[in-house]
Amino acid sequence: MKKKIFFICGESSGDTHGADLLAELYKIFPKEMLTIKAIGGDHLREQGAEILYDCKHLGSMGLTEVIDKLSRYVNLEKDILLQISTFSPHVVILVDFPGFNLRLCSKIKKYSPNTKIVYYFPPQVWAWNQGRTKILAKHCDLVLCGFPFEEKFHRDRGVNAFYVGNPLLNELEKYDKEKLKEDFGIKKEEVLIGIFPGSRKSEIHFMFELLLKAADTLSKEFPKCRFIVSQARTIDSLNENEHWKKYSKSIGENKIRILPAENKNNHKLLAASDYLWLTSGTVTLEAALYENPLILGYRGNSINYILYLIFKRINMIGLPNIISGKVIVPELIQNQTTAENYYATTKQWLMNSHTLKETRENLKKLKDILGSKNASLEAATKVKELLN
Repeated sequence: MKKKIFFICGESSGDTHGADLLAELYKIFPKEMLTIKAIGGDHLREQGAEILYDCKHLGSMGLTEVIDKLSRYVNLEKDILLQISTFSPHVVILVDFPGFNLRLCSKIKKYSPNTKIVYYFPPQVWAWNQGRTKILAKHCDLVLCGFPFEEKFHRDRGVNAFYVGNPLLNELEKYDKEKLKEDFGIKKEEVLIGIFPGSRKSEIHFMFELLLKAADTLSKEFPKCRFIVSQARTIDSLNENEHWKKYSKSIGENKIRILPAENKNNHKLLAASDYLWLTSGTVTLEAALYENPLILGYRGNSINYILYLIFKRINMIGLPNIISGKVIVPELIQNQTTAENYYATTKQWLMNSHTLKETRENLKKLKDILGSKNASLEAATKVKELLN
């Protein structure tokens, strides 16, 4: 009997996690036994899923971005529920994308009562709104957690939750750092700073100029610094950005360039960099697992920031810090997110070997905390048990 599975992913990271999970399911079930439909992207498509809607159009951050896309989300929810009612999947696998998927999971069984619901990489309700855990407990048959502390948090609140490992651990590539730097045209005596301004238009709007300004200031004092900017696939050409034209000329085109949004380029830059300047998000954990010192920042409009202050339940936003239970990498939030602070923190690392050593030692401990589980394999095994 064929097994029907419906994946719902809202961003490229969820598409990657979902595709890796599907690849493991194919090792358990012959391909001809599975029928896969998805809200996803290129990675799930490459694994053979029928993509009903491309998730690259869905990502948003903060209330104002959600409002801008509200009609799209409402229409998509109606379409998904209609698809589920006619497809009658054995399992719906929700991957991350908390605002949308959490709302959706409370409605699925009204349209397909026998469908099991799995939440893979569940919402970080422990950080924002712990009351939403009730939705997971009531509507999800299985919740597969990506952080060790989440299993106990959810189980204490009645959720059938398991820590399966963090997917990022299995997605990291093993690179030769010196070879990568050479491939990027960085000389041995030069220092490479990787700049990740974000994957959303709003992040580019608030972050790109100040990161370029910090690079300009640092390059004047430390002439051997070189900068490579990672461009996300979701962003139109940064080469046409007015701030890029201004600061790349000031810094010098031989000292700064933009890395095209090609497969694995972002991971290569994360691994090759001596230091990293990041906009807050999943990329901060990816960077930390490559054990390179990083600064994470987030700057948004004032409405989103006020809402963050109202609803936050913990005093850290960076995943490396949250998992470690202490601040191991600098966080620059809203008014602290300035070119001067990116510059000053990096200068301290460049000038103080003790501070740099301590940061690297703390980053190495992250992998021990996350453990050695293969998240995709563990998750696939749990889904198999549910299907059977």
